Amino acid sequence: MTKAEEKPALFPKLPDVCVRCATCMAACPVSRVTPRFPGPKQAGPGAQRFRSASEASVDDWIELCTGCHLCDMVCPAGVPISEMNMMAKAKYLDERGRTFRDWLLVRSDLFGELAARFSKIVNPLMKNGLLRWLLDALLKIDRRRALPGYEYPTFRRWFQTRPAVPGITGRRKVAYFYGCFTNTNETDVGKAAVELLEAHGLDVIVPPQRCCGIPRLGVGDLKGAREMGRRNIALLRPTVRQGIDIVFSSTSCGLMLRHEYSRILNLSGAEELAGRLFDICEFLLRLHEEEKSTATFLPISLKAAYFAPCHLRSLNIGLPALELLRLIPGLDVGMLEADCCGLGGLYGFKNEKFAIAEEIGKDLTEAAARMKPDIILTDCEGCRMQIRHLTGLKVLHPLQLLRDALNRT
Repeated sequence: MTKAEEKPALFPKLPDVCVRCATCMAACPVSRVTPRFPGPKQAGPGAQRFRSASEASVDDWIELCTGCHLCDMVCPAGVPISEMNMMAKAKYLDERGRTFRDWLLVRSDLFGELAARFSKIVNPLMKNGLLRWLLDALLKIDRRRALPGYEYPTFRRWFQTRPAVPGITGRRKVAYFYGCFTNTNETDVGKAAVELLEAHGLDVIVPPQRCCGIPRLGVGDLKGAREMGRRNIALLRPTVRQGIDIVFSSTSCGLMLRHEYSRILNLSGAEELAGRLFDICEFLLRLHEEEKSTATFLPISLKAAYFAPCHLRSLNIGLPALELLRLIPGLDVGMLEADCCGLGGLYGFKNEKFAIAEEIGKDLTEAAARMKPDIILTDCEGCRMQIRHLTGLKVLHPLQLLRDALNRT
Protein backbone atom coordinates (compact mmCIF):
# COMPACT_ATOMS: atom_id res chain seq x y z
CA MET A 1 0.00 0.00 0.00
CA THR A 2 1.37 3.42 -0.93
CA LYS A 3 1.42 6.37 1.45
CA ALA A 4 -1.29 7.99 -0.67
CA GLU A 5 -3.54 5.01 -0.01
CA GLU A 6 -3.16 5.03 3.76
CA LYS A 7 -6.22 6.24 5.63
CA PRO A 8 -5.63 7.86 9.01
CA ALA A 9 -6.23 5.48 11.90
CA LEU A 10 -7.99 8.29 13.74
CA PHE A 11 -10.27 11.18 12.77
CA PRO A 12 -8.71 13.87 14.97
CA LYS A 13 -11.27 16.65 14.31
CA LEU A 14 -14.41 15.05 12.91
CA PRO A 15 -15.66 13.42 16.14
CA ASP A 16 -15.90 16.88 17.70
CA VAL A 17 -18.08 18.08 14.81
CA CYS A 18 -20.79 15.72 16.09
CA VAL A 19 -23.46 17.81 17.84
CA ARG A 20 -24.83 14.74 19.69
CA CYS A 21 -28.31 15.28 18.31
CA ALA A 22 -28.93 11.49 18.20
CA THR A 23 -30.61 11.69 14.77
CA CYS A 24 -28.39 8.82 13.66
CA MET A 25 -29.61 6.76 16.62
CA ALA A 26 -33.18 7.10 15.43
CA ALA A 27 -32.19 6.03 11.91
CA CYS A 28 -29.97 3.07 12.87
CA PRO A 29 -31.80 -0.20 12.17
CA VAL A 30 -29.52 -2.25 14.44
CA SER A 31 -29.69 -0.17 17.62
CA ARG A 32 -33.47 -0.05 17.14
CA VAL A 33 -33.79 -3.82 17.59
CA THR A 34 -30.95 -4.85 19.93
CA PRO A 35 -29.32 -3.27 23.01
CA ARG A 36 -26.09 -5.08 22.14
CA PHE A 37 -25.18 -2.31 19.68
CA PRO A 38 -24.85 1.12 21.33
CA GLY A 39 -25.76 2.91 18.10
CA PRO A 40 -23.89 4.99 15.52
CA LYS A 41 -23.43 8.06 17.76
CA GLN A 42 -21.58 6.03 20.38
CA ALA A 43 -19.93 3.58 17.93
CA GLY A 44 -18.77 6.39 15.63
CA PRO A 45 -17.86 9.85 16.99
CA GLY A 46 -18.51 8.95 20.63
CA ALA A 47 -16.05 6.07 20.79
CA GLN A 48 -13.68 7.65 18.28
CA ARG A 49 -12.70 10.31 20.81
CA PHE A 50 -11.14 7.57 22.95
CA ARG A 51 -9.72 5.21 20.33
CA SER A 52 -5.98 4.97 20.02
CA ALA A 53 -4.09 3.40 17.15
CA SER A 54 -1.52 2.06 19.62
CA GLU A 55 -4.00 0.41 21.96
CA ALA A 56 -5.98 -2.78 21.50
CA SER A 57 -9.59 -2.47 20.39
CA VAL A 58 -12.24 -3.07 23.02
CA ASP A 59 -15.31 -2.42 20.87
CA ASP A 60 -16.44 -6.01 20.37
CA TRP A 61 -19.91 -4.73 19.44
CA ILE A 62 -18.56 -2.89 16.39
CA GLU A 63 -19.17 -5.99 14.26
CA LEU A 64 -22.92 -5.50 14.70
CA CYS A 65 -22.89 -2.48 12.36
CA THR A 66 -24.39 -3.56 9.01
CA GLY A 67 -22.76 -0.79 6.97
CA CYS A 68 -26.13 0.48 5.71
CA HIS A 69 -24.94 4.15 5.73
CA LEU A 70 -28.29 5.42 7.01
CA CYS A 71 -26.44 7.26 9.79
CA ASP A 72 -24.40 9.22 7.25
CA MET A 73 -27.51 10.21 5.33
CA VAL A 74 -29.26 11.78 8.32
CA CYS A 75 -26.28 13.39 10.10
CA PRO A 76 -26.83 17.19 9.99
CA ALA A 77 -23.13 17.84 10.69
CA GLY A 78 -21.84 15.62 7.88
CA VAL A 79 -19.80 13.34 10.14
CA PRO A 80 -18.67 10.20 8.23
CA ILE A 81 -20.04 7.88 10.91
CA SER A 82 -20.08 4.71 8.82
CA GLU A 83 -16.44 5.28 7.84
CA MET A 84 -15.44 5.59 11.48
CA ASN A 85 -17.31 2.36 12.20
CA MET A 86 -15.63 0.61 9.27
CA MET A 87 -12.14 1.66 10.34
CA ALA A 88 -12.85 0.53 13.90
CA LYS A 89 -14.22 -2.80 12.65
CA ALA A 90 -11.15 -3.34 10.47
CA LYS A 91 -8.79 -2.62 13.38
CA TYR A 92 -10.75 -4.90 15.71
CA LEU A 93 -10.70 -7.81 13.24
CA ASP A 94 -7.07 -7.24 12.25
CA GLU A 95 -6.13 -7.69 15.91
CA ARG A 96 -8.33 -10.73 16.58
CA GLY A 97 -8.14 -12.39 13.19
CA ARG A 98 -10.97 -13.26 10.81
CA THR A 99 -12.85 -16.51 10.74
CA PHE A 100 -12.67 -19.16 8.04
CA ARG A 101 -16.38 -18.46 7.50
CA ASP A 102 -15.63 -14.88 6.46
CA TRP A 103 -12.74 -16.01 4.28
CA LEU A 104 -15.08 -18.39 2.49
CA LEU A 105 -18.13 -16.12 2.16
CA VAL A 106 -16.27 -13.15 0.66
CA ARG A 107 -14.72 -15.21 -2.15
CA SER A 108 -17.73 -15.58 -4.42
CA ASP A 109 -15.50 -14.26 -7.21
CA LEU A 110 -13.30 -17.36 -6.85
CA PHE A 111 -15.90 -20.05 -6.22
CA GLY A 112 -18.94 -18.66 -8.02
CA GLU A 113 -18.03 -19.60 -11.57
CA LEU A 114 -17.05 -23.12 -10.54
CA ALA A 115 -20.27 -23.55 -8.54
CA ALA A 116 -22.28 -22.24 -11.50
CA ARG A 117 -20.66 -24.73 -13.87
CA PHE A 118 -21.69 -27.56 -11.57
CA SER A 119 -24.97 -25.97 -10.49
CA LYS A 120 -26.97 -29.16 -11.09
CA ILE A 121 -24.95 -30.77 -8.30
CA VAL A 122 -24.26 -27.71 -6.11
CA ASN A 123 -27.83 -26.36 -5.86
CA PRO A 124 -29.41 -29.55 -4.46
CA LEU A 125 -26.48 -29.92 -2.07
CA MET A 126 -27.07 -26.42 -0.66
CA LYS A 127 -30.65 -27.42 0.15
CA ASN A 128 -29.64 -30.66 1.81
CA GLY A 129 -30.69 -30.64 5.46
CA LEU A 130 -27.64 -32.50 6.74
CA LEU A 131 -25.21 -30.21 4.90
CA ARG A 132 -27.02 -27.11 6.16
CA TRP A 133 -26.85 -28.49 9.70
CA LEU A 134 -23.11 -29.03 9.31
CA LEU A 135 -22.59 -25.52 7.91
CA ASP A 136 -24.51 -24.13 10.85
CA ALA A 137 -22.68 -26.24 13.44
CA LEU A 138 -19.17 -25.84 12.03
CA LEU A 139 -19.20 -22.43 10.32
CA LYS A 140 -22.26 -20.81 11.91
CA ILE A 141 -23.89 -20.11 8.53
CA ASP A 142 -27.49 -20.10 9.68
CA ARG A 143 -29.49 -23.03 8.33
CA ARG A 144 -32.70 -20.97 8.35
CA ARG A 145 -31.28 -18.74 5.62
CA ALA A 146 -31.81 -20.09 2.10
CA LEU A 147 -28.57 -20.04 0.13
CA PRO A 148 -28.82 -18.52 -3.36
CA GLY A 149 -28.79 -20.97 -6.25
CA TYR A 150 -26.28 -20.85 -9.09
CA GLU A 151 -27.06 -20.62 -12.80
CA TYR A 152 -25.24 -21.79 -15.90
CA PRO A 153 -24.29 -20.47 -18.35
CA THR A 154 -23.11 -17.46 -16.41
CA PHE A 155 -24.07 -14.00 -17.59
CA ARG A 156 -20.56 -13.37 -18.88
CA ARG A 157 -20.64 -16.58 -20.95
CA TRP A 158 -24.13 -15.77 -22.24
CA PHE A 159 -22.97 -12.34 -23.38
CA GLN A 160 -19.84 -13.68 -25.07
CA THR A 161 -21.66 -16.44 -26.97
CA ARG A 162 -24.97 -14.82 -27.92
CA PRO A 163 -25.63 -14.09 -31.61
CA ALA A 164 -24.83 -10.62 -32.89
CA VAL A 165 -27.78 -8.23 -32.75
CA PRO A 166 -28.57 -6.64 -36.14
CA GLY A 167 -28.30 -2.88 -36.37
CA ILE A 168 -26.27 -2.40 -33.20
CA THR A 169 -22.83 -1.66 -34.69
CA GLY A 170 -21.98 2.02 -34.98
CA ARG A 171 -24.26 3.24 -32.22
CA ARG A 172 -23.14 4.94 -29.01
CA LYS A 173 -21.33 2.49 -26.73
CA VAL A 174 -22.03 1.94 -23.05
CA ALA A 175 -20.16 -0.48 -20.76
CA TYR A 176 -21.87 -2.70 -18.22
CA PHE A 177 -20.50 -3.66 -14.80
CA TYR A 178 -22.62 -6.67 -13.92
CA GLY A 179 -21.25 -7.80 -10.55
CA CYS A 180 -20.64 -11.29 -9.16
CA PHE A 181 -24.22 -12.10 -8.16
CA THR A 182 -25.64 -11.23 -11.57
CA ASN A 183 -22.91 -13.25 -13.23
CA THR A 184 -23.52 -16.51 -11.37
CA ASN A 185 -26.82 -16.31 -9.46
CA GLU A 186 -29.25 -13.96 -11.21
CA THR A 187 -28.20 -14.00 -14.84
CA ASP A 188 -31.60 -12.72 -16.02
CA VAL A 189 -30.90 -9.36 -14.37
CA GLY A 190 -27.86 -8.97 -16.64
CA LYS A 191 -29.81 -10.09 -19.69
CA ALA A 192 -32.54 -7.56 -18.89
CA ALA A 193 -29.93 -4.81 -18.51
CA VAL A 194 -28.42 -5.58 -21.92
CA GLU A 195 -31.80 -5.81 -23.66
CA LEU A 196 -32.96 -2.51 -22.16
CA LEU A 197 -29.78 -0.67 -23.06
CA GLU A 198 -29.99 -1.95 -26.63
CA ALA A 199 -33.67 -1.01 -26.85
CA HIS A 200 -32.62 2.52 -25.88
CA GLY A 201 -30.31 2.70 -28.90
CA LEU A 202 -27.01 1.73 -27.27
CA ASP A 203 -24.27 -0.75 -28.14
CA VAL A 204 -23.41 -2.66 -24.97
CA ILE A 205 -19.89 -3.78 -24.20
CA VAL A 206 -18.77 -5.81 -21.17
CA PRO A 207 -15.19 -4.89 -20.23
CA PRO A 208 -12.98 -7.21 -18.14
CA GLN A 209 -13.87 -6.83 -14.46
CA ARG A 210 -13.54 -8.48 -11.06
CA CYS A 211 -15.58 -8.52 -7.85
CA CYS A 212 -16.04 -4.92 -6.71
CA GLY A 213 -14.70 -5.87 -3.26
CA ILE A 214 -17.69 -4.89 -1.12
CA PRO A 215 -17.91 -8.34 0.56
CA ARG A 216 -14.35 -7.88 1.80
CA LEU A 217 -15.07 -4.33 2.92
CA GLY A 218 -18.13 -5.61 4.79
CA VAL A 219 -15.96 -7.87 6.98
CA GLY A 220 -13.42 -5.12 7.56
CA ASP A 221 -10.79 -6.54 5.21
CA LEU A 222 -9.46 -3.24 3.88
CA LYS A 223 -6.37 -4.85 2.37
CA GLY A 224 -8.44 -7.33 0.37
CA ALA A 225 -10.90 -4.63 -0.69
CA ARG A 226 -8.06 -2.39 -1.87
CA GLU A 227 -6.60 -5.21 -3.95
CA MET A 228 -9.96 -5.80 -5.66
CA GLY A 229 -10.33 -2.07 -6.20
CA ARG A 230 -6.89 -1.69 -7.79
CA ARG A 231 -7.65 -4.54 -10.18
CA ASN A 232 -10.96 -3.05 -11.25
CA ILE A 233 -9.56 0.43 -11.75
CA ALA A 234 -6.80 -1.01 -13.94
CA LEU A 235 -9.30 -3.12 -15.92
CA LEU A 236 -11.89 -0.37 -16.37
CA ARG A 237 -9.54 2.57 -16.96
CA PRO A 238 -9.13 1.88 -20.74
CA THR A 239 -12.93 2.01 -21.16
CA VAL A 240 -13.19 5.27 -19.22
CA ARG A 241 -10.35 6.84 -21.22
CA GLN A 242 -12.20 6.06 -24.43
CA GLY A 243 -14.98 8.30 -23.16
CA ILE A 244 -17.39 5.38 -22.62
CA ASP A 245 -19.81 5.53 -19.70
CA ILE A 246 -20.11 2.52 -17.39
CA VAL A 247 -23.44 1.51 -15.86
CA PHE A 248 -24.08 -0.85 -12.96
CA SER A 249 -27.26 -2.70 -11.96
CA SER A 250 -26.26 -3.56 -8.38
CA THR A 251 -26.53 -0.60 -6.02
CA SER A 252 -24.00 -2.19 -3.64
CA CYS A 253 -21.44 -2.62 -6.41
CA GLY A 254 -22.22 0.92 -7.54
CA LEU A 255 -21.67 2.41 -4.10
CA MET A 256 -18.36 0.57 -3.82
CA LEU A 257 -17.11 1.65 -7.24
CA ARG A 258 -18.43 5.19 -7.18
CA HIS A 259 -17.73 6.19 -3.58
CA GLU A 260 -15.87 3.70 -1.42
CA TYR A 261 -12.88 3.31 -3.75
CA SER A 262 -12.09 6.95 -3.13
CA ARG A 263 -13.77 7.73 0.20
CA ILE A 264 -12.61 4.76 2.28
CA LEU A 265 -9.94 3.00 0.22
CA ASN A 266 -8.39 6.19 -1.21
CA LEU A 267 -7.33 4.43 -4.42
CA SER A 268 -5.44 6.17 -7.18
CA GLY A 269 -7.66 6.59 -10.25
CA ALA A 270 -10.90 6.16 -8.29
CA GLU A 271 -12.18 9.67 -9.05
CA GLU A 272 -11.49 9.26 -12.76
CA LEU A 273 -13.51 6.04 -12.74
CA ALA A 274 -16.34 7.52 -10.66
CA GLY A 275 -16.81 10.32 -13.16
CA ARG A 276 -18.02 7.81 -15.76
CA LEU A 277 -20.05 5.51 -13.47
CA PHE A 278 -23.85 5.56 -13.41
CA ASP A 279 -26.67 3.55 -11.93
CA ILE A 280 -28.34 1.96 -14.95
CA CYS A 281 -31.80 3.31 -14.11
CA GLU A 282 -30.32 6.77 -13.53
CA PHE A 283 -28.68 6.51 -16.97
CA LEU A 284 -31.83 5.31 -18.76
CA LEU A 285 -34.05 7.87 -17.07
CA ARG A 286 -31.75 10.66 -18.23
CA LEU A 287 -32.10 9.42 -21.82
CA HIS A 288 -35.88 9.65 -21.50
CA GLU A 289 -35.74 13.09 -19.90
CA GLU A 290 -33.44 14.38 -22.64
CA GLU A 291 -35.67 12.74 -25.29
CA LYS A 292 -32.71 10.73 -26.56
CA SER A 293 -34.54 7.41 -26.41
CA THR A 294 -37.24 6.01 -28.66
CA ALA A 295 -37.94 3.07 -26.31
CA THR A 296 -41.56 2.78 -25.23
CA PHE A 297 -43.43 0.41 -22.95
CA LEU A 298 -46.59 -1.65 -23.34
CA PRO A 299 -49.28 -1.69 -20.63
CA ILE A 300 -48.93 -4.06 -17.68
CA SER A 301 -51.85 -4.54 -15.32
CA LEU A 302 -50.06 -5.23 -12.05
CA LYS A 303 -49.77 -3.86 -8.52
CA ALA A 304 -46.11 -3.47 -7.61
CA ALA A 305 -44.26 -2.23 -4.54
CA TYR A 306 -40.84 -0.61 -4.94
CA PHE A 307 -38.26 -0.79 -2.15
CA ALA A 308 -35.32 1.62 -2.20
CA PRO A 309 -32.15 -0.12 -0.92
CA CYS A 310 -29.96 1.61 1.65
CA HIS A 311 -27.01 1.70 -0.75
CA LEU A 312 -29.13 3.33 -3.46
CA ARG A 313 -30.07 6.10 -1.04
CA SER A 314 -26.37 6.47 -0.19
CA LEU A 315 -25.68 7.24 -3.85
CA ASN A 316 -27.87 10.35 -3.48
CA ILE A 317 -29.39 10.07 -6.97
CA GLY A 318 -33.06 9.99 -6.04
CA LEU A 319 -35.25 7.04 -7.10
CA PRO A 320 -34.58 6.62 -10.83
CA ALA A 321 -35.95 3.06 -10.98
CA LEU A 322 -39.28 4.19 -9.55
CA GLU A 323 -39.47 7.03 -12.09
CA LEU A 324 -38.76 4.60 -14.94
CA LEU A 325 -41.38 2.15 -13.69
CA ARG A 326 -43.96 4.94 -13.78
CA LEU A 327 -43.44 5.10 -17.56
CA ILE A 328 -45.14 1.68 -17.88
CA PRO A 329 -48.85 2.21 -18.66
CA GLY A 330 -51.24 0.42 -16.32
CA LEU A 331 -48.59 -0.40 -13.71
CA ASP A 332 -49.75 0.53 -10.21
CA VAL A 333 -46.45 1.08 -8.41
CA GLY A 334 -45.87 2.64 -5.01
CA MET A 335 -43.08 2.94 -2.45
CA LEU A 336 -42.69 0.26 0.17
CA GLU A 337 -42.23 2.42 3.25
CA ALA A 338 -39.46 0.72 5.21
CA ASP A 339 -35.94 1.84 6.05
CA CYS A 340 -33.88 -1.35 5.77
CA CYS A 341 -34.44 -4.97 4.80
CA GLY A 342 -31.97 -6.13 7.46
CA LEU A 343 -29.84 -8.55 5.44
CA GLY A 344 -26.73 -6.34 5.31
CA GLY A 345 -24.94 -8.41 2.68
CA LEU A 346 -23.33 -11.39 4.45
CA TYR A 347 -24.57 -10.13 7.84
CA GLY A 348 -27.91 -11.97 7.78
CA PHE A 349 -26.31 -15.29 6.81
CA LYS A 350 -24.43 -15.49 10.11
CA ASN A 351 -25.95 -17.46 12.95
CA GLU A 352 -25.26 -14.86 15.62
CA LYS A 353 -26.80 -12.06 13.51
CA PHE A 354 -29.73 -13.87 11.89
CA ALA A 355 -32.25 -12.82 14.57
CA ILE A 356 -31.14 -9.18 14.30
CA ALA A 357 -31.62 -9.23 10.52
CA GLU A 358 -35.08 -10.78 10.99
CA GLU A 359 -36.11 -8.17 13.54
CA ILE A 360 -34.92 -5.28 11.37
CA GLY A 361 -36.95 -6.67 8.47
CA LYS A 362 -40.24 -6.72 10.39
CA ASP A 363 -41.12 -3.17 9.31
CA LEU A 364 -40.71 -4.21 5.70
CA THR A 365 -42.85 -7.31 6.19
CA GLU A 366 -45.61 -5.26 7.79
CA ALA A 367 -45.45 -2.62 5.05
CA ALA A 368 -45.77 -5.30 2.37
CA ALA A 369 -48.74 -6.83 4.19
CA ARG A 370 -50.48 -3.44 4.21
CA MET A 371 -49.83 -2.81 0.50
CA LYS A 372 -50.68 -6.32 -0.69
CA PRO A 373 -48.66 -6.03 -3.94
CA ASP A 374 -48.51 -8.68 -6.64
CA ILE A 375 -44.77 -8.19 -6.90
CA ILE A 376 -41.95 -6.32 -5.13
CA LEU A 377 -39.17 -4.59 -7.05
CA THR A 378 -35.78 -3.53 -5.70
CA ASP A 379 -32.34 -2.79 -7.16
CA CYS A 380 -30.25 -4.73 -4.61
CA GLU A 381 -29.64 -8.48 -4.78
CA GLY A 382 -29.37 -8.73 -0.99
CA CYS A 383 -32.69 -6.95 -0.55
CA ARG A 384 -34.31 -9.28 -3.07
CA MET A 385 -33.10 -12.33 -1.13
CA GLN A 386 -34.29 -10.92 2.19
CA ILE A 387 -37.69 -9.78 0.91
CA ARG A 388 -38.37 -13.19 -0.64
CA HIS A 389 -37.40 -14.77 2.67
CA LEU A 390 -39.58 -12.42 4.73
CA THR A 391 -42.68 -12.22 2.54
CA GLY A 392 -42.70 -15.24 0.20
CA LEU A 393 -43.64 -12.85 -2.63
CA LYS A 394 -42.15 -12.65 -6.10
CA VAL A 395 -39.28 -10.15 -6.04
CA LEU A 396 -37.46 -8.86 -9.13
CA HIS A 397 -35.01 -6.19 -10.17
CA PRO A 398 -36.91 -3.25 -11.75
CA LEU A 399 -34.94 -3.93 -14.96
CA GLN A 400 -36.66 -7.29 -15.36
CA LEU A 401 -40.15 -5.78 -15.33
CA LEU A 402 -39.05 -2.90 -17.58
CA ARG A 403 -37.59 -5.41 -20.04
CA ASP A 404 -40.83 -7.43 -20.04
CA ALA A 405 -42.83 -4.27 -20.79
CA LEU A 406 -40.72 -3.17 -23.76
CA ASN A 407 -42.61 -2.37 -26.94
CA ARG A 408 -40.56 -4.35 -29.47
CA THR A 409 -42.57 -3.38 -32.56
